[in-house]
Amino acid sequence: MNDPFNPTAPEPSLIASICRCSSPQEHARRAEQSAAESVRYAEQRAEARVKELQARTPNADEYDIEGVEELAPYLVLKVRYPSCKACAYEGVKVLVIHGRTLKDVITWKRIDPHFRDPLLPFSLREAPSPVARFPGSESGWKDAIEWAKSKR
Repeated sequence: MNDPFNPTAPEPSLIASICRCSSPQEHARRAEQSAAESVRYAEQRAEARVKELQARTPNADEYDIEGVEELAPYLVLKVRYPSCKACAYEGVKVLVIHGRTLKDVITWKRIDPHFRDPLLPFSLREAPSPVARFPGSESGWKDAIEWAKSKR
């Protein structure tokens, strides 16, 4: 009797009863083909998923600042990421940054909207991690300003 937790190759008589291959060699060839097709399919699905995620992830090096409100010690930014074609709100993100000023923004070459560990080292040419993020809509902008005011 076969152990289902320790499978072995099926007996030729079993293959003959369920398989229409003309020989064990043909069966092995078809099984190998099927396995290769499964691998190709999985690779194609993975590539498609990567492309989908890339379309929804903004390129932090390409951005346009559409609005700024300085509410010390917070800075509220409305940032558009043109590369983010599949992002909500047409790629607009409203970010709240802590402890930076408009003067700092001028030197930034990169604004990553994703939350990161605030203890990680950062560059003066890169925006720090936001402390809060809001939808890139008019109400999101207003909510971000109200949030920053309430935290001062």
